[in-house]
Amino acid sequence: MGNTNNLDFVRLASVLVLILLMAAAPAVAENELQYQFSSDENFGLAYDTRQLLAQSEGEESPSDVETDSAEASADESSDDASKISTKELSQQSANPVGKYAYIFTQFASTWTDGDLNTGDSHLAGNITFQPIIPIPLDGSGKDEWRIVTRPTINFSIEQPIPQGPEDNFDRKTEISDLLVPLPLALPDNIAGRWLLALGPSFSLPTASDDDFSNEQWAVGASGVFGYISENWMAGCYPQTYFGFADEKRSDDKSSARFGNMFYWFFYNITDEWQIGTNPTIQWNDAADKGNKWNVPVGLALAKITKWFGGPVRVEFGVDYSVVREDDYGEVARVKFNLIPVVGRPIKKAIFGGD
Repeated sequence: MGNTNNLDFVRLASVLVLILLMAAAPAVAENELQYQFSSDENFGLAYDTRQLLAQSEGEESPSDVETDSAEASADESSDDASKISTKELSQQSANPVGKYAYIFTQFASTWTDGDLNTGDSHLAGNITFQPIIPIPLDGSGKDEWRIVTRPTINFSIEQPIPQGPEDNFDRKTEISDLLVPLPLALPDNIAGRWLLALGPSFSLPTASDDDFSNEQWAVGASGVFGYISENWMAGCYPQTYFGFADEKRSDDKSSARFGNMFYWFFYNITDEWQIGTNPTIQWNDAADKGNKWNVPVGLALAKITKWFGGPVRVEFGVDYSVVREDDYGEVARVKFNLIPVVGRPIKKAIFGGD
């Protein structure tokens, strides 16, 4: 048994390293923005923090008041991430409904356990791909109405799947269903420092294996509720889904009623460094009693740095499920998040705006 676990770990680590190297290059290649960094060893962004604070309060920055107020006004409404400070970029990179686009990729090792397993916890891998794409609808700058979609694709690696009796598992490497939330965010001139968004969400039966799918189309609601202060930010991003059309659904699967809630808190240690938490709660109302919830808590460390010629948010975190499925569910997760800043694919408002 020990040799088998060691072999699984080596295979998992090799796959994760290879995918990390392959995923980094195309993600950063899409970055069309040019950034200026200081020459110090920490790659600190050479932007003015005072200008950021003035912009976040809706006021003109001190330096611009003294020089050119028209230029200050233009900077306030700019969607170019190079015109904001390191601190603002650090906060906005953790904002799920901000005006900047990111390619979020999580590489994780997970441990699962439960009543169906009488031995040690099972190690597996997981890659989550979530491009964060703002779609401007009307207005610009602080007056911009936008949908910020965050489609989620999960790729499970050597995931143990219970096959009935105790200690009977089949390991699989598959892709899960596609989740597409579409919350509409309030403009900054209305929301201020609050993060407020609400909209529909959709689940598509795109999984490569029935064990990773609800085998049905689902629709629900998604929302973002949070706050950004000068030195910290917090919020939650709930999503709900309810099945309405089957896609060759198995007889043993009931109508889908599930959801999740990503919640976060980050505190700025410095302009580049943040510490906080960002786990995701999972809920499945169609599951049996005792298997409906998985509620993790965690600790994460994040930094804005320079990789491949552009700004990248790098996160390392650990989650532990204080509530989990009785039969079999995730116990813990060690995760590495790679989040490069990229150019907005849609720059002009669809229905008008400068």
